Amino acid sequence: MKPNKIVVIGCAVLGVDMKYAARQLGLAVDFKFLEAGLHERPDLLKKKLQDAIDAVSAAGEANRIVIGYGVCGRGTIGIQSRDIPLSIPKVHDCIAMFLGGAASYRREFKKFPGTYYISAGWHEEKAVPVSQRRLQAWYGDKRVHFDEIARQYGDQAAERTITFLNSWQKNYQRAAYIDTGSRTGSTYEDHAKEMAEAYGWTYEKISGSLDLIEKMLTGTQTTDDILFVEPYHAIEFDAVTGTLSSHPLWEDKPTSEPGPVIFSDDRPSLPLTAAIGLGIDAGGTYTDAVIYNFNTGKTQCKGKALTTRWDFTIGIRRALEKLDQNQLKQVEMVALSTTLATNAIVEGDGQKVGLLLMPPYGVYDPTDYPHEPKALVPGRLSITGEEIESVDANQVRRIVKRMVEKDQVNAFAVSGFAGAINPDHETTVRRIIQSETGLFVTCGHELSSILDFKIRATTAVLNARIVPRLGKLIANLEKALQAIGILAPIVVVKGDGTLMRAEMAKARPVETIFSGPAASVAGARHLTGLEDALVVDVGGTTTDTAAVEHGSVRVCSTGSTVAGRRTHVRALDIRTAGLGGDSLINREKGVFSIGPRRVAPIAWLGSSFSGANQAIDYLSTRLRSFETSTRNMQILALTGTAEHLHPTEMEMTVLSLLEKRPHSIDELTRKTGVLIDRHLPIQRLEENFVVQRCGLTPTDLLHLAGEFQRWDTAAVRPFFRMIAALSKRDETELRQELLETVSQNLALEILKRQLDDEVNPEALHSCPVCKALMNNVFSGGDSHYRLRIEFKRPVIGIGAPIAFFLPRAAAMIGARAVLPEHADVANAIGAITSNVVIERQVRIIPGSGSGFLIEGLPGARRFNVFEEADAFAKEALAGMVRTLAMEAGTSTRAVTIETEDQLPVDAGGHPIFIGRIIKARLTGPPDRVVAEVPAIMAG
Repeated sequence: MKPNKIVVIGCAVLGVDMKYAARQLGLAVDFKFLEAGLHERPDLLKKKLQDAIDAVSAAGEANRIVIGYGVCGRGTIGIQSRDIPLSIPKVHDCIAMFLGGAASYRREFKKFPGTYYISAGWHEEKAVPVSQRRLQAWYGDKRVHFDEIARQYGDQAAERTITFLNSWQKNYQRAAYIDTGSRTGSTYEDHAKEMAEAYGWTYEKISGSLDLIEKMLTGTQTTDDILFVEPYHAIEFDAVTGTLSSHPLWEDKPTSEPGPVIFSDDRPSLPLTAAIGLGIDAGGTYTDAVIYNFNTGKTQCKGKALTTRWDFTIGIRRALEKLDQNQLKQVEMVALSTTLATNAIVEGDGQKVGLLLMPPYGVYDPTDYPHEPKALVPGRLSITGEEIESVDANQVRRIVKRMVEKDQVNAFAVSGFAGAINPDHETTVRRIIQSETGLFVTCGHELSSILDFKIRATTAVLNARIVPRLGKLIANLEKALQAIGILAPIVVVKGDGTLMRAEMAKARPVETIFSGPAASVAGARHLTGLEDALVVDVGGTTTDTAAVEHGSVRVCSTGSTVAGRRTHVRALDIRTAGLGGDSLINREKGVFSIGPRRVAPIAWLGSSFSGANQAIDYLSTRLRSFETSTRNMQILALTGTAEHLHPTEMEMTVLSLLEKRPHSIDELTRKTGVLIDRHLPIQRLEENFVVQRCGLTPTDLLHLAGEFQRWDTAAVRPFFRMIAALSKRDETELRQELLETVSQNLALEILKRQLDDEVNPEALHSCPVCKALMNNVFSGGDSHYRLRIEFKRPVIGIGAPIAFFLPRAAAMIGARAVLPEHADVANAIGAITSNVVIERQVRIIPGSGSGFLIEGLPGARRFNVFEEADAFAKEALAGMVRTLAMEAGTSTRAVTIETEDQLPVDAGGHPIFIGRIIKARLTGPPDRVVAEVPAIMAG
């Protein structure tokens, strides 16, 4: 057993004061002082200090070593403890030790920045008589004498050298003697006065303090003033707090496992997988439905209908009607992908949400949270998840009651700083809100384990806002399925391509943004089995592109962006462009553009409304009005009801005209009497799907070419004839040119996806050189040179119009096009063939001063032994993932655990432990029957 003795290793200038303090405290202390001035040579300080620590540790005659240095030019950074703990003050230099601490030093510095401080210890170790100042100077830790320089280099060189080395005097205006009480007499004070007089400075005597030195000698734990360094730790500099910290050395610790480890429990996974599944994709233009046989891996039948965005279930029912009804009755599992959540966020739809925030203590700027109503509530955590301030239940009740009564909020979002590390405060506030109001509450930690507190708050608000929209869709879908005898459980595709049970989706609708594109990628992989390929999904509204590498698509780990709002929602890394079969073809000042706006095709208009021909005939009578722009040739048709909008008088005028038949914008402008078309009150009517805008689209061109026959080609012919006449072009030639442009735009989108990992591909449109090169590629070259692009991986095409455009687009860029069977309904196939995947992680980090903390589990758990922390974290994480998997809809139990140690090395090449990340993953098919779901474990 080591003797109860302290060894001080420090700078000699502290000798007077540290010895005095030890005597006053009655401590048994051995002092080992290093020469003054080492702070001017940090590397030498580090070497000598480490050697001294090693010698004391090897002797084994002390139970604690006190370091009499601060940061000291970073000379203490990287210093390591051996088997004896160290304590070191959290200050930058010795002046703070004489003054009693960093706060006292800051006050003195603020009062008089240019001060040269003198203490008794400084005077005894390093003072130079003022009478000799002009004859000698300090160079590092060496005294340089005038006479010695003069003998070697002459008087003139000696004068210049001494003057230069003493030029530091210009930085000071005051000499201050720090009286700590450790010495009596006027010798030290007289020296300070003499220095002030010699250099023309102000003199002042200030009271020092031995408080910090006493804390150094007695402290056995980390505080605001002292860092207590456990055995086998290294001293580091924390740039965030601007002071010293420590991290464990790791050479004698176990490293992470070489590979994944499977965690299983005693409960077997139940064989609950379905035999027959129904996949549904409610897209922006079309709704697809497929019946899939899991045993044979075959798509048995499929149906497609137009999406009815004012009521998605209408389009779903129409798609289901096109399926084999006998096979439909055998369905045991239903999977849904949908654009509803994305559209709701883009359109600003949803219920009113109250946001409760628990930001970092003392740090709050309302402009950081662009949402109202919002309020701060008590409850603060440190960055490691340890409680600083508890939740005040009474204040939370008062705030939520006011928000409900005054602001009429219908739901709440709760987000706290470090909530992803320790969710206790968020879950406590949720319980209080639900007890007080009974309203729905979204907690930030439920949706994200990323540390950015502000974005997590935004994500929670968006989720709480759109809960009714997805909840209504799922409820209506359940009713529609029950009406035809289907009682199977429903799962929903998330933005990262995995599945969750409908009940979870109702509570976390924001996780379904980009659900449709994710399902399309899953469908492409399933239909082709290709592990490395580009996937391009051309729908009616957009073109989505993704890169499949080694069988998977990269996930945006920091969160996706929708409608300009950063979120923490995991989503696949997919590019989306406004290019589709129903992209508007418009002509402005003689130039044609395709997209990004989506309209209904003229062919659809002609087949759906008996008065469409009259609207087209009207345009032929005013053709010269559209020579500059064809915008006002677009036609509006009434598709829904505006009762819930409380339409204005002018909106009612528009609706009454559209009730009779479709009208072009030009005709509506004339009949309503507005001065210009932009004054027509149609924006709200379009946003709420009361009216549908129609115009020329690539789908219409395919009708004219005879390659696609779904609706009324006869309605398209006169409309396109007018477009060709306005541009003074042959109809066939113009049609082929526009279809070629669609293929070129698609080829560009594929190329952009390929370039996206290296550069900003949008430069293809702005860089003159890029444009010239791409023109050469698309034109097949000129008389001087020809450029070719060759893709080394295939391009999988899916979507309704893909067969018409991808082969030509792929040929332009030297890519092999793959068009799988059932490519037109790949999204629905992707939905029903996907799996439930749960991924969570925790992190083990060093505690402040000693021990280890676990981030990511409820409660701020601290362990003294790393192996105990590691074992607990893995078991708790596996249990959390299994609970979430049951909630998501699978009874699969096997959890794969992987660990990753963060071990940078110090200046001496020794690994320093910063943290261990433990990742858990569970993958399984959705259950055929709904198992009983346990209480949700916060995570």
